[in-house]
Amino acid sequence: MRKPGLAIILLALPAGLPAHHSRAGYDMSTVTEIEGELVEVIWRNPHVGFFMEAANEQGEAERWTIEGWGSLYTLQRTGVAAEDFRVGEPVRVAGFLSTREPSTIQATHMLLADGTEAILRADAEPHWPDNESVGGRARWQADEDRLPQAAEENLGLFRVWSPPSYGSINLVTTHYPFTETALAARESWDPFENWVTRCEPAGMPWVMMVPHPYQFEDRGDEILLHTQQWDLTRTIYMNSSGEGAELSLPRLGRSVGQWESRTLIVETTDIDWPYFDPRGTPQSEAVTVREEFTLSEDQSRLDYRVTITDPLTFSEPATRETHWLALGEPLDPYDCLVR
Repeated sequence: MRKPGLAIILLALPAGLPAHHSRAGYDMSTVTEIEGELVEVIWRNPHVGFFMEAANEQGEAERWTIEGWGSLYTLQRTGVAAEDFRVGEPVRVAGFLSTREPSTIQATHMLLADGTEAILRADAEPHWPDNESVGGRARWQADEDRLPQAAEENLGLFRVWSPPSYGSINLVTTHYPFTETALAARESWDPFENWVTRCEPAGMPWVMMVPHPYQFEDRGDEILLHTQQWDLTRTIYMNSSGEGAELSLPRLGRSVGQWESRTLIVETTDIDWPYFDPRGTPQSEAVTVREEFTLSEDQSRLDYRVTITDPLTFSEPATRETHWLALGEPLDPYDCLVR
């Protein structure tokens, strides 16, 4: 087929776009549209990618790298599938141009050959509202009044729990009183040397702060907490302090739990992980984490509150509150691969 010509349209970006650890190196102030022919689809974590070919102003074929916005889970939950993207067909993408790499764009939306808009960012509205669309904010949000009958299943805590919020769909309350030392360390952080983009697993407590599902498994004297992102497993000791037990992943620390009515209280110490978050905020060996997982009476919702104490990072205990939902989703392997 004839190669589409290169068309670039610059649009003003609405105020209030949230920052993200992997957005460094892109001009987030301007939305750019580019059209061309899709020549390759890369469907894997930590985020999808594409290659597109278009004729430049000199009429020469130019290969563009398209970095997707989200992980496989965030796309699949909103109904976007690999089969939607067909090599050899013309597409139009909207996103943010790279300030470091030529012919590279981070795409939030893609207009497919059949006129369907694939929304690549789970908290976004359609970019071309007159077209049919798949994905995006409307498909992510769950109607909490119409959840599966979790009480009939009677699994209690021991099931897969899914996040209700993502990006600007903000259902999280935080209190992070960073110290001057922590803020100074963030300023000197190199976002291009980021453990997330290297597929390196996070440590506690950040591993519990990502918009991916979690699963609790009852092992009697232990509770296993599986994370979908990074394919990690935390061990929570219920009838002992866990002292003497070898830490298979020191970055997750040593966790001890107890029940208080419908609330599982987990205290985690001995965390060997130098970062609080993927923005370079430091974390010391003195950090301690207290988590409260509270099951609703109808077993459809799990409220989560975490308190982090670390004199290096916070001037007083930091807190984060959110909840998860019993949506009946599977816990698929993450299988992160660096491109």
